[in-house]
Amino acid sequence: MKTILVFALVAGVAVSGCTKKYADYDLIRKVDFNKESYERPVTLMQVVPMGNDSLESCFNQWLFFSNAEKEKNEAIPYIVRSLCPGKDYLLQAEMEEQWWTTIIFTRSCVSVETKCAETRKQ
Repeated sequence: MKTILVFALVAGVAVSGCTKKYADYDLIRKVDFNKESYERPVTLMQVVPMGNDSLESCFNQWLFFSNAEKEKNEAIPYIVRSLCPGKDYLLQAEMEEQWWTTIIFTRSCVSVETKCAETRKQ
């Protein structure tokens, strides 16, 4: 029995996959952000960078007891909204999504680096 368990563990490590996706957004209005249907917001005010912020979050999945990729995708709007507290806009946001899996374990991560933005009348 122990031999079968060790073999399954080794086989699981040997069979794996990994992907990375990158996306850049020049301007994000935090309350409206949806990465699937992103449209650059139109503002009547000048948007000026005021500091930086970043955040990373990862989600784990063992066997089929959850869905790490689905949890990550559902969390992205909340992650974007939590960046730059007190600001409505983000400038030059860079999003990196990572996903890797073996037979028994999956990990899905997202990291966002951005400049906080402040609006000023033109």
